[in-house]
Amino acid sequence: MDNNNSNNDSMSKETKTKWIIAVVVAVLIIGFFVLKPKHLSGSYSHTINAFFTKSTDTLKFNGDKVTEYADGEKMNTGTYKIKNDQLTVKFGRFQMNATLSDNKKSFVITSATGASDLASGFKYTKK
Repeated sequence: MDNNNSNNDSMSKETKTKWIIAVVVAVLIIGFFVLKPKHLSGSYSHTINAFFTKSTDTLKFNGDKVTEYADGEKMNTGTYKIKNDQLTVKFGRFQMNATLSDNKKSFVITSATGASDLASGFKYTKK
Protein backbone atom coordinates (compact mmCIF):
# COMPACT_ATOMS: atom_id res chain seq x y z
CA MET A 1 0.00 0.00 0.00
CA ASP A 2 2.79 2.39 0.71
CA ASN A 3 4.00 1.90 -2.85
CA ASN A 4 0.56 2.86 -4.18
CA ASN A 5 0.48 6.02 -2.03
CA SER A 6 3.93 7.06 -3.24
CA ASN A 7 2.77 6.60 -6.85
CA ASN A 8 -0.26 8.80 -6.16
CA ASP A 9 1.97 11.41 -4.47
CA SER A 10 4.37 11.49 -7.42
CA MET A 11 1.48 11.67 -9.90
CA SER A 12 -0.02 14.47 -7.87
CA LYS A 13 3.31 16.32 -7.82
CA GLU A 14 3.74 15.81 -11.59
CA THR A 15 0.24 17.09 -12.24
CA LYS A 16 0.79 20.13 -10.02
CA THR A 17 4.09 20.88 -11.74
CA LYS A 18 2.47 20.65 -15.19
CA TRP A 19 -0.33 22.97 -14.10
CA ILE A 20 2.10 25.48 -12.64
CA ILE A 21 4.15 25.48 -15.86
CA ALA A 22 0.98 25.87 -17.97
CA VAL A 23 -0.21 28.81 -15.86
CA VAL A 24 3.19 30.54 -16.01
CA VAL A 25 3.34 30.12 -19.81
CA ALA A 26 -0.22 31.45 -20.18
CA VAL A 27 0.57 34.50 -18.02
CA LEU A 28 3.71 35.22 -20.05
CA ILE A 29 1.85 34.97 -23.36
CA ILE A 30 -1.01 37.18 -22.17
CA GLY A 31 1.46 39.65 -20.65
CA PHE A 32 3.36 39.89 -23.92
CA PHE A 33 0.26 40.93 -25.84
CA VAL A 34 -1.06 43.26 -23.14
CA LEU A 35 2.26 44.98 -22.55
CA LYS A 36 3.30 45.01 -26.20
CA PRO A 37 4.37 48.56 -27.04
CA LYS A 38 1.57 50.55 -28.63
CA HIS A 39 3.73 53.56 -29.33
CA LEU A 40 6.26 54.52 -31.94
CA SER A 41 9.49 56.26 -31.09
CA GLY A 42 11.94 58.19 -33.19
CA SER A 43 11.69 59.84 -36.59
CA TYR A 44 10.11 58.59 -39.81
CA SER A 45 10.79 60.45 -43.06
CA HIS A 46 9.67 60.66 -46.66
CA THR A 47 11.62 62.59 -49.31
CA ILE A 48 10.04 64.03 -52.45
CA ASN A 49 12.08 64.93 -55.53
CA ALA A 50 10.03 67.10 -57.88
CA PHE A 51 10.82 69.88 -60.33
CA PHE A 52 14.50 70.08 -59.42
CA THR A 53 13.73 70.44 -55.71
CA LYS A 54 14.01 68.03 -52.85
CA SER A 55 11.74 68.17 -49.80
CA THR A 56 11.79 65.94 -46.72
CA ASP A 57 8.79 65.52 -44.45
CA THR A 58 9.60 64.01 -41.04
CA LEU A 59 7.25 62.80 -38.34
CA LYS A 60 8.88 62.53 -34.91
CA PHE A 61 7.08 60.25 -32.43
CA ASN A 62 7.50 60.53 -28.66
CA GLY A 63 5.04 58.84 -26.29
CA ASP A 64 1.58 59.49 -27.73
CA LYS A 65 2.68 62.78 -29.35
CA VAL A 66 3.88 63.43 -32.89
CA THR A 67 5.60 66.46 -34.40
CA GLU A 68 5.84 67.13 -38.14
CA TYR A 69 8.90 68.81 -39.65
CA ALA A 70 9.20 70.00 -43.26
CA ASP A 71 12.85 70.28 -44.26
CA GLY A 72 13.78 70.58 -40.58
CA GLU A 73 11.25 73.30 -39.77
CA LYS A 74 8.56 72.45 -37.20
CA MET A 75 5.15 72.54 -38.86
CA ASN A 76 2.55 70.71 -36.74
CA THR A 77 2.12 68.93 -33.44
CA GLY A 78 -0.51 66.35 -32.65
CA THR A 79 -1.31 62.94 -31.28
CA TYR A 80 -1.53 59.46 -32.70
CA LYS A 81 -2.98 56.03 -31.97
CA ILE A 82 -2.12 52.53 -33.12
CA LYS A 83 -4.67 49.74 -33.43
CA ASN A 84 -3.29 46.51 -34.88
CA ASP A 85 -1.37 47.66 -37.97
CA GLN A 86 -3.31 50.91 -38.39
CA LEU A 87 -1.79 54.25 -37.45
CA THR A 88 -4.02 57.32 -37.02
CA VAL A 89 -2.32 60.72 -36.71
CA LYS A 90 -4.29 63.84 -35.73
CA PHE A 91 -3.01 67.38 -36.23
CA GLY A 92 -5.81 69.61 -34.92
CA ARG A 93 -8.81 69.01 -37.17
CA PHE A 94 -6.78 67.11 -39.78
CA GLN A 95 -6.25 63.36 -39.71
CA MET A 96 -3.93 60.94 -41.51
CA ASN A 97 -4.37 57.17 -41.66
CA ALA A 98 -1.53 54.79 -42.44
CA THR A 99 -0.67 51.10 -42.45
CA LEU A 100 2.34 50.08 -40.36
CA SER A 101 4.80 47.46 -41.52
CA ASP A 102 5.06 44.31 -39.40
CA ASN A 103 8.36 45.45 -37.86
CA LYS A 104 7.09 49.04 -37.36
CA LYS A 105 10.10 50.40 -39.27
CA SER A 106 7.88 52.07 -41.89
CA PHE A 107 4.32 53.02 -42.74
CA VAL A 108 2.37 54.02 -45.84
CA ILE A 109 -0.21 56.83 -45.79
CA THR A 110 -3.54 55.37 -46.92
CA SER A 111 -5.75 58.46 -46.56
CA ALA A 112 -5.86 61.92 -45.04
CA THR A 113 -8.12 64.92 -44.71
CA GLY A 114 -7.43 68.29 -46.30
CA ALA A 115 -4.25 68.97 -48.25
CA SER A 116 -2.55 66.10 -46.42
CA ASP A 117 -4.45 63.73 -48.71
CA LEU A 118 -1.80 64.52 -51.33
CA ALA A 119 0.51 62.34 -49.20
CA SER A 120 -1.59 59.22 -49.80
CA GLY A 121 0.67 56.41 -50.93
CA PHE A 122 3.83 57.98 -49.47
CA LYS A 123 6.05 55.63 -47.49
CA TYR A 124 7.72 56.95 -44.33
CA THR A 125 10.77 55.05 -43.12
CA LYS A 126 12.37 55.10 -39.67
CA LYS A 127 15.72 56.87 -39.53
